[in-house]
Amino acid sequence: MVTALSFAFYTTSEVTFNRSMDESSFSQLNHLNLNTVAPAPKMDSSAFIPEFDQEINAFLKKWDIKGASVAVMKDNQLIYAKGYGVTNLDDQKNVDTKHLFRIASASKLITAIGIMKLVDDRVLDLNDKVFGPNGIFPEYTEFKDEKHQNITVGHLLNHKGGWSWRDGDFMFQSAKIKRMMALEGPPTEDDIIDFVLKYRRLRYSPGTQYAYSNFGYMLLGEIIAQKTNNNYEQYIIENILEPNGIYGMRLSGNYQWDRRPFEVHYYNHPGAYQFQSFDGNFDSVEQPYGGSDIQTLGAAGGWIANASQMVKLVSLIDPKNTFYRIISENSIQEMVKTEAVTDAYGWKGVKGDNWWRTGTLAGTNCFIYRKSDGYTYAVLLNSSVWMGYRFNKYIQWKMDDAIKGFDKVLEEKELNNLFWQDKFPNSILPLSS
Repeated sequence: MVTALSFAFYTTSEVTFNRSMDESSFSQLNHLNLNTVAPAPKMDSSAFIPEFDQEINAFLKKWDIKGASVAVMKDNQLIYAKGYGVTNLDDQKNVDTKHLFRIASASKLITAIGIMKLVDDRVLDLNDKVFGPNGIFPEYTEFKDEKHQNITVGHLLNHKGGWSWRDGDFMFQSAKIKRMMALEGPPTEDDIIDFVLKYRRLRYSPGTQYAYSNFGYMLLGEIIAQKTNNNYEQYIIENILEPNGIYGMRLSGNYQWDRRPFEVHYYNHPGAYQFQSFDGNFDSVEQPYGGSDIQTLGAAGGWIANASQMVKLVSLIDPKNTFYRIISENSIQEMVKTEAVTDAYGWKGVKGDNWWRTGTLAGTNCFIYRKSDGYTYAVLLNSSVWMGYRFNKYIQWKMDDAIKGFDKVLEEKELNNLFWQDKFPNSILPLSS
């Protein structure tokens, strides 16, 4: 029973939500939405392709995936978008194209675009030093390893800052950092930076060795905030997303009660262990809710989105998009100029004109693939499987096979481009589901 009234007003820049109610009643209210989550097609698909739907539904059933958001783009035109399954098992609400999913490390692509825009705007240079007296953050003066002062912005973008996974992932060491730094609460971004600089040596000289680093991308988010005198999330929303009609994307919260408007529920794989919450407030939590500090992960893995939004973002940095690109041709090429597959900025891998981005956290998988044949697709899931990040390869195999049916449809008729902007009809939509 709802005992108090609550309103949410959505504007193009922020959500203001005031409530005085029990969190268990959170999903029982409907709220007026003045800007729908966009870009979202007017219908769930431009053409019903039963074979494609059958393959996707069979794939989700085989792997016990509760819900998915899928979008397919051809030559930078959105030709298919649909939600599959349910947002949560309790009320069995169907996923539609407006629902938002954690995209995990695919957030790095967003952050890299933000950095390259600052390069285009001459606010930043890829050779700028991050630390040291002439660096972006001169306030950090204590170093376990002086080589930290040689790290550049470019090194962070392609994971060559010099850290190693032999020391673990700093972004998932809340309890250790809290203990070693004698903190009262979970570590902030500043605390994590301070910890790394004071207590950790570099395993490699900056720029010499690839070692995937969530910490490096968290730093890039802090660089964006420092250089723009703005909040990282707000800068991305106001300068990358909303000017291009992408509304609703936000950084995710840590717990179920932190879910954003239209955000789905997340499910870990059966048999997954429970852990103490990252902040120490709960002895045992399901990993998707409280197991990790998603908000602090932020620029490295905290965003939520739908599949349509992710393929549109790719179209904005596609050199073949002759209509409009958000960053310069030079910056686009800089992002994919690689000596090795993993050298790309923001992308997980690049092979010629094939570029891909993955994202994996407990309870979610995201796979985005920009293919040399003109197809781009995004698949977002609200469930994880036992094999973790390796599951992204199975998503790729399934989608590469399933989209073959689109060629025949495209030969028979011209499909409408489902991207639409500046058309945000008023509607009553649930705050969460």
